[in-house]
Order: sequence, then C-alpha cells, then structure tokens
Amino acid sequence: MANVKNFGAVGDGRTDDTAAFEHAIKMGDGLIEVPRGDYVLTRPLVIPLVHTGRFSINGLGGQGRLVMRGPGPALYLVGTHDRTADPSHFREGVWQRERFPTIADIEIVGEHPEADGVRIEGTMQSTLTHVLIRRCRYGVHLIKRARNVILDGCHIYHCRRVGVYFDHVNLHQTNIYGCPISYNPQGGIRIEGSEVRNIQICGNDIEYNYDEKAEGSADILFDCREGTVREGTIVGNTIQARESPDGANIRLRGVGRDNPNAVGVLTISGNLLGSQETVLHLAACRGVVISGNAIYSGYRYVLRAEDCINIVFSGNTLDYNSDYKGHSTDVMLWERCSQVGMQGNVQVHTLPAKLETLASWIFRQCRDLVIQGCQILSARQRGIWLEGCERVLVGSCRIGVTGGQENYLAAVEADKQCRGIFVTQNLLSKCRLGDVILPEGAGSAASNFVDG
Repeated sequence: MANVKNFGAVGDGRTDDTAAFEHAIKMGDGLIEVPRGDYVLTRPLVIPLVHTGRFSINGLGGQGRLVMRGPGPALYLVGTHDRTADPSHFREGVWQRERFPTIADIEIVGEHPEADGVRIEGTMQSTLTHVLIRRCRYGVHLIKRARNVILDGCHIYHCRRVGVYFDHVNLHQTNIYGCPISYNPQGGIRIEGSEVRNIQICGNDIEYNYDEKAEGSADILFDCREGTVREGTIVGNTIQARESPDGANIRLRGVGRDNPNAVGVLTISGNLLGSQETVLHLAACRGVVISGNAIYSGYRYVLRAEDCINIVFSGNTLDYNSDYKGHSTDVMLWERCSQVGMQGNVQVHTLPAKLETLASWIFRQCRDLVIQGCQILSARQRGIWLEGCERVLVGSCRIGVTGGQENYLAAVEADKQCRGIFVTQNLLSKCRLGDVILPEGAGSAASNFVDG
C-alpha cells in the first residue's frame, strides 16, 4: 500500500499536495492510503487504469479529506472498456488491470466553482463506498461510457449543481443505495442525453434538491428528449423537497406526444414522496408502474402525466397529516394518456387548495382508462372530471366529501366530447348538481349508491 505522506503529502489544508498524490498513484502499488488531514489539490488526479493497474483509494475511515481548489474532478477514473457487460466483450487486459476500481471512506470538498468530486469514464465495476462529497459542481459525474457502477452509502451533499450526473453517458447496470443525496439545486440524480439501462435507486434519502430561483429542479430527473432510460427501479426512498418553479420530486421526460418509448419499463414503489409543486411528472413515458407510495403535498399536482401509455397507478395514499398548516392543491392531471390502470388508491384532501381546480382527478383526451376500488374523500368540487375521453370504466369506488357539501358539485362528470364512459357500483356522496353527470351519448351509469 502507498501512504500519501510517504510520497511528500502534507495534509495541512494549505500546502498543494497534488504532485505528491500523482507520485503515489504512479509509483505506488495501486492501494492509496490517505490518513487524517486536509489535502489540497489544484488539478484533477487522473487515474488511467490501463497504466496504473488495479486501483483503490481509501481515506482510512473517513479521516482523509481532499480539498479541490482547481477546476475538474478531484478523482478521475479512466478505463478503456468500450463495449457491453457481456463476458465475450472484454479484453483480458481489462480484467487484469482495470476492473473494480474503488474509492472508499474519504471526503471530497470543492473550493472552486468548477470543482467536481469523482468523474468516471470507460470503467468496469467502479465502486464508491462511504464517500462524502460536498460543495462540488457535480458530486459524481458519469461520462461517455461505463458499466456496472455502484454507489453504496455515500453522502452527496450541497453540491453547486447536481449530486449524481449521468451526462450523455452509455451506462448499463447502476446501483445507488443507502445514500443521502441532498441540497443539490439542479437535481439529486440527473440523467440527460444518455443511454441508461438497469438502474436501481433503492433505500436512499433524496431531499431538498431544488432551486427557488430557477425552473425545473427535480430530486430525480430522467430527461430523455435525447437518449433513453429503460429498465429500472426507484424503490424505498424518501424523496421530498420544497416548492420551486416547475419543480418535481420525480420527473420522467420523453421525446414527445408521438414517441412515448424513450423512457419507461420502470417501477416507482414503496417511497415517501412529497413537498414540491408537482410530486410526480411523467411526460411521454411507457410502461411505468407506480405502486405502494405515500404521496403528499403536491402544491399544484400530486401527479401530472402527459402523452403516456401503459401506466399503472395502484395502492398509493395521497394524504397528509391533518395537524399541518398551509395550502396544497394535490390534484392529479392526466392528459392524452392511454391504457391506464388505477386501482386501490386513497386520496384524502386534508389541506385547503392553493389553486382553484375542476376536480381532484382530471382526465383530458385520455383513452382506455380503468379506475377501480379507489377512494377520493374531501373532493375538490368533483371527484373525477372527464374531458374528451373515450372508453373509461369507473367502478367500485368511494367518492365524496366528509364535511360540508356546498362546494361539492358531482362525483363523476364528463363533457359532451366523451364517449364510452361507464360508471358502476360506486358509493357516492350526495352532490349539488348530480352524482354522475353524463351528457347524452357519453355513456351510462348504473347500480351506484348515494349516501345522504
């Protein structure tokens, strides 16, 4: 092992230790030890694995700190693997010299506006374990191509832009688990212009990744207007923020109305989601399952879906503790979506609305929609509003109000452009205008029970 102090590093927070680290990387045995101290870097430590061979850097239980005072990444892992993870696609040199580079038990602090934490390019099995990164531009920056990346128990905190940034990268097999990723204004986990497959985001605390002065912040953003993200899970996380302009906790964005295929084959399950202008924003997605989440405080929308196909939204609660104060509208808005299944969801509006709305759940120009076994209580004027929709079944639902009925207009209402609407076997509260309002030719209602 190569202790950096044996190569001339001082670690006093003032001396430039860059050359000493470079010497240790070049002349050491591949295991770099960073003992207690603050080690100043003024240029990136580039680790060309094809030359260094097997590589690991360790801060000895978090005692070592790298202070990056120049632009670029403090640590830059560079490999040569340029194909897939199929065993037949590897050169033997990758297994002998480049596989499984690790960064562990170390802190990286950025003290330059363009300082980054860790950059990864062309590697196989890069693994970051118990790494603290803060005040960097990008915490972990993934570029060009890589395979099988693991972030385990890392703290990525208060970066200038993004916590974990997939930046126009071709990357299959990524596991991010047990990581607090918080206070990164442009996003906690952000994917842009990339080809990403098999991404697992599990058991993390992803919070307060928002910017009150800029639009479009998201705790998790998959932006696939260029590129694709498919085959992944967002499971068992706490994901919450504060309201910001056009902000979202989770935003999945595809190409557009005529192409819903760029982002999808994803599950979002067992998460705590809330406290943003929009909690879940899906645009041009395909094959997304949203189930078993506790969702709250969508100050405008708890869910907004546009131009999506084959979406399941089931077993979620949309609620908040009644002892909290303030206003939150918490509407679901579906526009131009098709083949949607909604089962077993329970929404209770515990806070007064921030914005006026037609209904708790709004569907515009949607087709092939099944809403079954759901509850909407304390509904916003209407439980469900259907506008220009076709082939919709609403069955076995409880829709109503728990208090005064003066502002409760209808349980289900459709406009004149709707066709094939069937509303049956629901338990409804008495309404001012009518329990189920279907214009002539829009559909039929049967076997519904009105309470009170």
